[in-house]
Amino acid sequence: MPYSQAIALMAALALGSAAAAPLATGNSAGTNAGTSITNIADAVFDDPAGGATALTSTSNTVVTKVNAITGFDIIYSDGSTDDVASTNAPANYSKTNILPGATVYSSYRVVNNSNIDNYVINISAYGNLGGPSVKYYLDADQNGAPDDLNSPITSVTLTNGGYKDIVQAMTVPSIASANNQYYASPMGYAPTMVINGIGFAPYSEPSNQNTPGTAATNMDLQPTTARIYVPGAQLGPNGYPAGDGTGTYADPSTPTTSISRQGDQQTATVQAGTTSVTFIDTIKNTGTLTDSYALLDRPSGVVVTTPSGASITSTPTVENGITYVTDSGGTPTIKNVPAGGTANYRVTFSYATGTTQVGFTVGIDALSAPNGVLEDTTFHMILVPKVLFGDKTNTGPDATLNPNPSGAPGATTTLSMQVKNTGGSSDTYSFTSTQVAFQVVDTNGNITTQNVPVTYAADTNCNGTTDASETLPLTLAANTTGCVIATVAVPSNAIKGQTPVFTQTLTGASTITAQDSNDTVNVTLTFSPTPSNKGVLVAKFTAKAGVTANSETESNTGLTNPANYTLSQTTSLPGSNVSYRIVAKNVYNTSVTKFYLKDTVPANTTLQSYTLTKNNVLVALTDTIFSVDNGTTWTAVPNGASVNPSAASGTTYLVAVDTDHNNVPDALGPNQTLQLDFVVKIN
Repeated sequence: MPYSQAIALMAALALGSAAAAPLATGNSAGTNAGTSITNIADAVFDDPAGGATALTSTSNTVVTKVNAITGFDIIYSDGSTDDVASTNAPANYSKTNILPGATVYSSYRVVNNSNIDNYVINISAYGNLGGPSVKYYLDADQNGAPDDLNSPITSVTLTNGGYKDIVQAMTVPSIASANNQYYASPMGYAPTMVINGIGFAPYSEPSNQNTPGTAATNMDLQPTTARIYVPGAQLGPNGYPAGDGTGTYADPSTPTTSISRQGDQQTATVQAGTTSVTFIDTIKNTGTLTDSYALLDRPSGVVVTTPSGASITSTPTVENGITYVTDSGGTPTIKNVPAGGTANYRVTFSYATGTTQVGFTVGIDALSAPNGVLEDTTFHMILVPKVLFGDKTNTGPDATLNPNPSGAPGATTTLSMQVKNTGGSSDTYSFTSTQVAFQVVDTNGNITTQNVPVTYAADTNCNGTTDASETLPLTLAANTTGCVIATVAVPSNAIKGQTPVFTQTLTGASTITAQDSNDTVNVTLTFSPTPSNKGVLVAKFTAKAGVTANSETESNTGLTNPANYTLSQTTSLPGSNVSYRIVAKNVYNTSVTKFYLKDTVPANTTLQSYTLTKNNVLVALTDTIFSVDNGTTWTAVPNGASVNPSAASGTTYLVAVDTDHNNVPDALGPNQTLQLDFVVKIN
């Protein structure tokens, strides 16, 4: 159905959904203005002449005319509160996804709150649209659509206490920009009138007081807003409109030509004698409405055809439910692409003999917002000399392969990169790469990124080593293959895991380029050597005043004492506290998960308290959990030991950090420390 009809239907449905709520019907202020109230009095008395019938004397007639009380209101037909700013229109009156040139219908009611019968209310539009763009119609059947589109109104006449339902028709500009918001509100004005000799002053809607004694804050208006549809579209290589293309496909016109997809670029590697390439592009409508697209930004010589290769002319051609046609200016247009749907087309480019490479862009402009601003573009490249570049395989270079070589921190790792000159003449190649981003950790556990360059060495015969006669740049004859060795030095403090991908680029003397953009390096697990030969170090100290920090070293771990703590024996009296400090450090080059410290209340003592410190920062009790059943159940510790189920000797406590409050111990990062202060009293 036409878009304007759809808007009307939505308005009608909105009215229907709100019909159950009571809606004001007018509030009469009393007897009709201008009504004459007459009064005659009688005096009744016995006949002084002695007659049997009482006598009556009648007074003169007095007349009172009822004065006018002015007042009316225009309200939302769904009962929403009015007197709102244009930015706060209620849900049923805040319209989105409106196409340029569309008409938005919204329902209102005009109610008579005066005592004036046949009260004339003039209605005009207030908003950011010109007068001719907003019209009003009667809506006696309250269906949200005009009773008669040929009979717009400028006023309504209301009975005392009566009402009339109207529809506002707001037509947005045909050249409206995407995401613009338009608004309009009916504004009422009652002119001066005289009824039965009673005159009354004019009255305007902004005079209303929704709260007695408080003036309207937004002129007592009730706006409808229309937000212009924001089109969304993607354009990319065949089957990859999001611009994340991979793999290859054959030129539909010249099957011997292979077209590779890398991201938002298609690259055709042609053979000798070929003078044209036909690419396939894919459009995806990422908007919420069916839309059409003009193909722009095309250089001369680019011919656009349908997916089957048929010419696109002023006579529409329909393929797979999509219409292909040229507009009045001859621009190819792809119409009726449903929301979430895709459409293909072909672009053919012919080039002159001897061309080394040529590239061009095609862009699309959504006709729902025909502003000349492209929604997306995609790039096409034709390489006449050909080369393949990627990781070495027995069948030739493979740019989709990722060997992901492993390397230990402080060591080097290599990748064997293979080049095949599939062009018709010799070419000379050089190699560059983006840097490899390693996650590294310092001695304090701080993790940062260290970028490491990739270096290259020649391996022309692909035997895995650089022989004496092999140098860079690498020169290869047509249809021959050679290799280079890419070397990466893994930082000594690199964290275990796979690096982000890095992009290696081959550049030929003929200006041809090729890339392998998915290689990574895998850093292996290791830990700093210690006497204990373990990746997590732990030592326990006892509080003793006056002991200098780092003056004692635990022999198995190399951990040193904190200030006022010792590895040596201490003495204490019954009833006094003994403070232990357990220090643990993760020296792996990766985080260790579900990390906790464990201690048992010694015999002849009672637990007093415990606290955690991570990387020299005290851990809040609300971020601490403990377990006394060997980790089967973990409990939050908002108040420390005072909430422990048992403080008796022999009780084993597992204590951990839990900053995300999921009752699972947090991980401890590389080179990070966790200490547990465990205080007991001697019985």
